[in-house]
Amino acid sequence: MDGAATLSLHGLEVSMPALISVRRAQPQGIDWDSIAQELGIEFPNDYMALSEFYPGLVIDDWLAIQCPRAGSEGRFVDFVKREAARVAGLRDAGMTRGYVPYPEESGLVPWADSIDGDVLHFRTSPKGGDHWTVVVSSCNDDWCEFEGGSTAYLSGLASGHIASHVLPPDFPGPNPGVFCG
Repeated sequence: MDGAATLSLHGLEVSMPALISVRRAQPQGIDWDSIAQELGIEFPNDYMALSEFYPGLVIDDWLAIQCPRAGSEGRFVDFVKREAARVAGLRDAGMTRGYVPYPEESGLVPWADSIDGDVLHFRTSPKGGDHWTVVVSSCNDDWCEFEGGSTAYLSGLASGHIASHVLPPDFPGPNPGVFCG
């Protein structure tokens, strides 16, 4: 894990202190190479660090971070492909505000979803995973984009430095609850 990813993960932990109590002592050992081979992309370093130390993370019983599990990477690949097909269907119906599914250039790759049907995506970039942005699509067909990574976005929401007009105004609450399963 690179230093920037470690700092980014630390920033998230500062914004959500409850994370410290559920952090794994060691990375779970996800086979990122097999995922990259299957999908043709390398994920951002901050997301890989989040996935390694917080598998099955749920924030405030509302937002689930979808990350691979060591030994079950194929399930994650299937999830990404299913979501790409869903976004393709929305695009074909004119409902994506110009966003396109991965593997199209600058296509969307899912990384979190809410119990209400909101989806947090990465918008890929030919410059590589650490240049991807976050795109949020709400269950109400509202869309917004954040120029940063997954941990910066979650940290900004938790600290109040980022206000999303797409997600519920009370998410996350003060001192958000977290669960890793």
